[in-house]
Amino acid sequence: MRKAIFYALRDRGFTDINPLDCGTERCAPGHTFGPCVREYYLVHYVFSGKGRFMAGDKTYHLSAGQFFLIRPHEVTTYAADTVDPWRYIWVGFVGKLAWRFDTLPTPVGTLPDSLFRELCGMLEDDFPGWGSMREEYVATVVHRMMAALFADRPSGNHYASRVETFIRTSYMQDITVQSIADSLNLDRRYLSRLFKDKYGVTIQEYLLSIRLENAARMLQEGYSVNDSAAMCGYSDRSNFSRMFRRRYGVWPSEYARQ
Repeated sequence: MRKAIFYALRDRGFTDINPLDCGTERCAPGHTFGPCVREYYLVHYVFSGKGRFMAGDKTYHLSAGQFFLIRPHEVTTYAADTVDPWRYIWVGFVGKLAWRFDTLPTPVGTLPDSLFRELCGMLEDDFPGWGSMREEYVATVVHRMMAALFADRPSGNHYASRVETFIRTSYMQDITVQSIADSLNLDRRYLSRLFKDKYGVTIQEYLLSIRLENAARMLQEGYSVNDSAAMCGYSDRSNFSRMFRRRYGVWPSEYARQ
């Protein structure tokens, strides 16, 4: 038996991704839709079963875990399998970022099931919690879909930049080169080489520099030597003082007085 749930969305005029339509359907065997033309982008994600998607002169056979994309002004037809009909969810949208879907080499592919499972549950149960924010939530699903489809494979510069940002925001914590490498699932020596190639210094040298620069700023602002050391990740004051003197030529207490 065919069961369709249509959830009309308000046109909120969002700039980047503006959702217009969504719903779910458990199709009857052999159920066919089309030929049809849309004025917006439409993605169907298959939860279970099988079916066919026809666009232009090509036919694609899909099953659970796959999606098919309908672009604006494109004539398409799709049909459920006669023995194992599919159940899918669809999301329709426009927006200035929607053109990214035109760059896909094929209108079919795979996406994580988790992207759509929660949205499907909300549609089928008429979940009250998403009320006036339903368009924002559906837009989030499309953004996550784009992240899954178009995210670049991390490069050496990508990893180095992440380390640099992490150090600038977390220098006050008890961090080491090894702990940073472990968090990225990379070999410590390999990560160190990537970082030095991009920034010209080692990770340890950069961490030391950031800590001491912030310690100097805190001393200028009137914090004590002990407090400045602790707030910059140093548990050993004597070690902090030696590092500070090596960098600035004076002891922290002298720097504070100056």
